[in-house]
Amino acid sequence: MQQLKYFLLFLLCIPVFSNAQDKNTTALVGNYLEVNGSMGQYNFAYDELLKMLKGRYPENNSNAEGWKYLKENKTKAVGEMKTLLIPIYETNFTKEDISKMVSFYTSATGKQLLTDRSKMNPAQKEKLNTFYNSEVGKKIIEKQSILGTEISKASEGWSRDLYETALSLLK
Repeated sequence: MQQLKYFLLFLLCIPVFSNAQDKNTTALVGNYLEVNGSMGQYNFAYDELLKMLKGRYPENNSNAEGWKYLKENKTKAVGEMKTLLIPIYETNFTKEDISKMVSFYTSATGKQLLTDRSKMNPAQKEKLNTFYNSEVGKKIIEKQSILGTEISKASEGWSRDLYETALSLLK
């Protein structure tokens, strides 16, 4: 009977442990999406959408609340995109892979790659080649097609929903 209690306690704890790891991995992937420039691109896309809409639907008394909502909810909307991207990376990469990817993009070489690839010095170019010749680099290259398809699908849905929401608020 005592063994049964311990076994049941063990079974109850498994979801807690796996959930904690999932949260850690999710946070790590979220960090990766920030440091690799992905979320910056979605912030830019949101800003560009508002610029485009500003020309078609200038702010006035009838749509002021809609504009207020769109301006105040950028962080939430971009966060929703991050939420769509995280499972794509969790499915295709291990926590260790993501850790290595974060390390690369937070290095001077990774930062220069994102800032201006054409200004990379020879040592940085060598580090970039070393990274892409590593196991995780090869995995990134191998999964480019899958990632591209899945990310495009998520991005298109997010963009479409955002645009439709914006139009409904501004018309």
